[in-house]
Amino acid sequence: MTTLAYGRTFGEVFTAPAAAVTATLSVHPADAETPAHVHANDYVCLVLAGRFRESSDQGDFDWRPGDAVIHRGEERHRDSFGPTGARCLNLHLPDGVAAEPGGRRCDPPTRSLAEALAAEVALGGDAELGVEALCAELLDRLCGEGEDERDDAGWLGRVIEAIDSAPERAWRLEELASLAGRHPTHLARAFRGRTGLSLGAWRRRRRVTELCLRLRREETPLADLAADLGYADQAHMTREFRAVASAPPGAWRRALAGA
Repeated sequence: MTTLAYGRTFGEVFTAPAAAVTATLSVHPADAETPAHVHANDYVCLVLAGRFRESSDQGDFDWRPGDAVIHRGEERHRDSFGPTGARCLNLHLPDGVAAEPGGRRCDPPTRSLAEALAAEVALGGDAELGVEALCAELLDRLCGEGEDERDDAGWLGRVIEAIDSAPERAWRLEELASLAGRHPTHLARAFRGRTGLSLGAWRRRRRVTELCLRLRREETPLADLAADLGYADQAHMTREFRAVASAPPGAWRRALAGA
């Protein structure tokens, strides 16, 4: 049986700058399957997009966006990914960091932290302090006392899942409000109040994370990436990317290739 070393997962893996807790972003292709395996360390897997089924000695579990799964290192399991694959944020826990195993739904503030950390990992910049702070906040919400799950499986979670699953889509406030079963004004106000971001800012951040991953993994022309991800044009994509990365996407991709 396979034992994965500290900081390792299956899939295509991107690792954050060094920090006390190692954060990785794993990309799993459609219909992929892993062999039965254990991890050398305890870890937290936060599902950002896509779905997968986990089979273990404890049973079979279907995980979807917004789920956080905490594993002991010695727990044997295998995973089967769905037709869209999955994007997962993983926090690899060193010895001495306690976490109660099991799965749970993340509330919107926790999902906001997870998306912010995923963006840092995807960008791959020198942001050790920012990564450490985000990891600490996430672990406090997931493993500490007083975890807030008031929106568990609620309307706000449905809106977040819709945006996260299709950041390239030109979402309208009215259709998201219909999905939530709330008035558009109430949705916009409540979303910012619960996540700290506007609906538009959440979508932009999720879309930039996906753009970073595609720039890392593909040679797709920038104009085609802009079209695929729902930008008005390449110039629009460049402006949005520069606001986060302080460099245009083409230069950022070339710097990665030369690193």
